[in-house]
Amino acid sequence: MTYARANGHTITRLRIMIGARGPWFADLELDTDAELAGAVTLDVGGVELVATVDPLEVGAYGASRSARIVAGGGGWGKLLEPKGYHNDAGLKALNVAQDAAREAGETLGAFVATPERVGVDYVREAGPASRVLEDVIGSASWWVDYSGLTQVGTRPTSTPAESAYEVVGYDPRSKLVELRVDSLASVSVGSVVSKSLDTPQTVRDLEVILDAGELRIKAWCGASGAQDRLAGIFRALVARSTDGALHGVYRYRVIRMSGDRIELQAVRKGAGLPNLIPLTVWPGLAGARMQPELGTEVLVQFIEGDRTMPIVTGFASDTSGAPIARQGDAVEVLLPPAVFSGTIAVGGVPTPASGVLTFPLNKMAGVITSGSGKAKLS
Repeated sequence: MTYARANGHTITRLRIMIGARGPWFADLELDTDAELAGAVTLDVGGVELVATVDPLEVGAYGASRSARIVAGGGGWGKLLEPKGYHNDAGLKALNVAQDAAREAGETLGAFVATPERVGVDYVREAGPASRVLEDVIGSASWWVDYSGLTQVGTRPTSTPAESAYEVVGYDPRSKLVELRVDSLASVSVGSVVSKSLDTPQTVRDLEVILDAGELRIKAWCGASGAQDRLAGIFRALVARSTDGALHGVYRYRVIRMSGDRIELQAVRKGAGLPNLIPLTVWPGLAGARMQPELGTEVLVQFIEGDRTMPIVTGFASDTSGAPIARQGDAVEVLLPPAVFSGTIAVGGVPTPASGVLTFPLNKMAGVITSGSGKAKLS
């Protein structure tokens, strides 16, 4: 018989969901109506799990209490404020992830992201902390372990001893294996089970059930790379407001020039984007440089919707600007009156002369043949 306790209170029924990605969570019932809030340590047959009570998923009925707890600090679903990052040497994924973890009340363990750096810029939109983590770690996986640490990298595999579990059922169509175990530590995500099976199966996610002192595990053993069955449940838990690319055009105000780059302030905070430190300008004209006045409104876009690649692409209309021509453009050249001084022949004799020449046509056509590689308008 296996026992389970939450902060020392006896658990009469327990269900733990452990996915390949994200935090595990558990639904439990206590034999008491004692208050259960904040940090919780589960003791399941001697295996300790660290979690936090979801305050929206707690209730009491009679002399019992039920609750849902989420691994670690339970904060990866927390909504974070917008924040901008910039580093000409390249931003480390770890630094962005640590910020998100700290603000969410989580702690990072091992961190092996793919790739190590996310680019020169990263724009953290207002939204759940888990989205930031998934943005910056690339193709790496992440999960919260039993100790409450968030791990990033490749989940380890293991081969439990055949004496540690009994196979009590197997559905070959859904790849669902039902196991009876004496300890929660016997089988985990990444375990390879083969006892009583035609072919070895790798566990992708787990449902652990403790009822009447019996510990059972439902292990889904789908193909590698298949969609995690619990991904949808976790997404519902964090209630993501948006998910993915930034394809909009956003208004910003120039607050400082930094060389050829611009520092910006968001015009509308409701857009959920942070102020941005030096950004590259793409004025849409090859060879052109833009140096707008402070306070000018500009438009920011994200290349291919990637929040690590913000650029300035548009400027507020300004009728006070001057026209500009490029090399190869046809132009009209003004011919103003010209002062001359020299000699002229009078009756074949050179005679000193000076005066002002006025051309009958005061302009002529031409083509620009050379010029600077940069143009500045003011």
